[in-house]
Amino acid sequence: MQPTLLHRISPILLAISAYAVSLNLFFVLLPIRMSEQGITTADIGLAMSMYPAGAILAGLFGSRAVQRVGHIRAFASMAATLAIIAVGHSYVDSVWFTGLLRLLAGFCFVTGFITLESWLNVLTDSSNRGQVFSFYQICIAIGFGSAPFLLNLSVDSDPRLFGLIGLFLSLSLIIMAMSRIPVPEVPDRARPMSPRQLWNYSPSGTLSSFCAGLISAASVSLISLYAYERGFSGIWLALILGSYQLGGLLTQYPTGWLADRFDKRTVAAGLMVLGVVSNLLIVLDYFHAIPVPLLVVVFLVSGGSGVALFPLAVTQVFDHIDLKEAMPATSTLQILLGIGGVLGPVIAGFLMSQFEIIWLYYYLIAVHAAVVVFLMVRRFFIRTERLSASGPYQVTTQASSLGASAFDPRLDYSLAEINDPALKLLLVALRQHPSDPSELIHTALDSAALAPADVATQMVLALPKQSGELMKHLVELYPEQRLEIARSLHELFALHKERINSLLEEGLLYGADDDEARVIKEMVSAS
Repeated sequence: MQPTLLHRISPILLAISAYAVSLNLFFVLLPIRMSEQGITTADIGLAMSMYPAGAILAGLFGSRAVQRVGHIRAFASMAATLAIIAVGHSYVDSVWFTGLLRLLAGFCFVTGFITLESWLNVLTDSSNRGQVFSFYQICIAIGFGSAPFLLNLSVDSDPRLFGLIGLFLSLSLIIMAMSRIPVPEVPDRARPMSPRQLWNYSPSGTLSSFCAGLISAASVSLISLYAYERGFSGIWLALILGSYQLGGLLTQYPTGWLADRFDKRTVAAGLMVLGVVSNLLIVLDYFHAIPVPLLVVVFLVSGGSGVALFPLAVTQVFDHIDLKEAMPATSTLQILLGIGGVLGPVIAGFLMSQFEIIWLYYYLIAVHAAVVVFLMVRRFFIRTERLSASGPYQVTTQASSLGASAFDPRLDYSLAEINDPALKLLLVALRQHPSDPSELIHTALDSAALAPADVATQMVLALPKQSGELMKHLVELYPEQRLEIARSLHELFALHKERINSLLEEGLLYGADDDEARVIKEMVSAS
């Protein structure tokens, strides 16, 4: 992955780290506080279960906030609302009002995640998306895992700790509000993509996202019951309880690196096999004790295999959809994750209560194995995961030529076709009609070592209505390359799109001397 891309998305990575700290502080503080107030375990569980319900609502309606006000304002609104919720918790004792606040928090947190993840997907492509999302998940794991250590700043029931949540939320808001990351296009529709359409794009990604919810929620919610009943204590208990997120630090980057080089279904299946083996070892320990240090490593591997599944599911889906579908697809993925998150603890908890606590890991083994079987069947026997055509197939009698095949004006040109992240970022930024396009173009071309002639065609294809203005800026910045830029557009001139050709000619002639003007006019008229 190019260092420049990592640098450009660093505000998102920093913001999500602060966001994750506040998320886990909520999870840690609220049960302790309610327990000290004498609220029963059943009522605490009911109140906390409102979070995944809010997450499902975010999947259904969260993208409307982005469509209404844009990515930055939507994220800022969610972070600010969560800060208000944090303050509200410090004054509220009612379990029912706490449940309502958890519902709102679930909506706001997941809407924030949807916003940032769809943003990342627009700024990446299939060659680097796996690694970018591995860094994204590592930042979440670091933030999530560091939150419990902040409890040492005060006693667990101190309401000032909710102010600490507000502090981290404000940090994430400031980071994103002050960043200069190109803002993605506002989605054409606010509704989530239908599950059927998502399935048509990527059955493997769709099922994996649902199963990721089944695995993650059961692991995070019920591992404490297993660990306490087994009698773990001290540092070993802390490591086991945090194994789901801490394990992600071990698996995220290798998984992303492999996913960018091999079939993602194969990588995901391998990850699930790793989960099956590690969970089988946990079952073995239940009957025949394994040394605790080795067992902790097994728990970390088990957690790491589960936490890396959802990012892989996301990247599988985004390898097959158009960038315009980023927000609706992300919303539906979050809905599936939330549904799995609601069902997972219910199913696993029922098995644990009916049989023994070790049935948590029998359940996890079954889910992991089911994912392996499905992915391998899709991988080797049903190879149908391809991006659907954007329009019906059309027969043309036009003579075959480079211009007709590569630049047919009837085709819907998409930024998804661009593999260079720096060029994609530039075009995304130019779509926003920046106040100083020249500075933006100059910075992008110099930092990424892009040649003006190389980007001219991409600019015209991606932004035809701005093509004249963009060519004017380009030749003004690089006047010595004017003719080279014009020659790079020869195939576009040949399409005989009079309006576009007129815009291009006007832009290329800006500041040209007589000889250059003559050559450019001849080039346009001869095409």
